[in-house]
Amino acid sequence: MKHFRLSALFTAAALIAVLAAAAVSPALAQARPETALSSMDIVKLVGESRGKVVVVNFWASWCGPCRQEIPDLIAMRKRIPESKLAVIGVSLDQDPAMYSAFLGRAGFNYPVFMAKSDVTQAFGIRAIPRTVVYSPKGEVALAHDGFMSGEELEKVVIKLAGNS
Repeated sequence: MKHFRLSALFTAAALIAVLAAAAVSPALAQARPETALSSMDIVKLVGESRGKVVVVNFWASWCGPCRQEIPDLIAMRKRIPESKLAVIGVSLDQDPAMYSAFLGRAGFNYPVFMAKSDVTQAFGIRAIPRTVVYSPKGEVALAHDGFMSGEELEKVVIKLAGNS
C-alpha cells in the first residue's frame, strides 16, 4: 500500500515535470467552478502556477474534516500574497447539486472545481481530505491524507515560499 502511494506520488511529480512547460488551453484558463477537471487538467493548472507554492486540496461537501479545513485555506489565501501561493480546490462530490449548494455557502477565494473520474486514481487518493503541496519548482513537497491544521499547512507553505 505504501509502495503504491509512493509510486502514485512519483508518477504525479513526473507528469508535472513533463507538462510544466506545456501550454494551458484557453478553455482551462477560463475554467469555471462547474467545470470538471481531469488529472491532466490539474497537472496543467499546477504547471501554470510554477514559481509559486501550489496547494491542491481534494475534498467533498459531505466530508466533515474537509469542511473544517476550508476556512483555514481561505484565511491562508488572504494572508499569503498571490505572487507566492496558488490554492486549487478539487471536489470529489458525486452530486453536482450538493457541490453547488456548498460552493455558494463556503465563500471560497480560490478556484474550485469538480473532479473527473480519473482523479482519484491518478493522485492516489485513498482518503479525504487530501492535500498535496507543490514547491515553486513544481515538485511534490507534501502529500497529506486527512485533516491538516491551517497552522501546520501554513508553516510548510511559508518555508517553501521563502526558499523560492
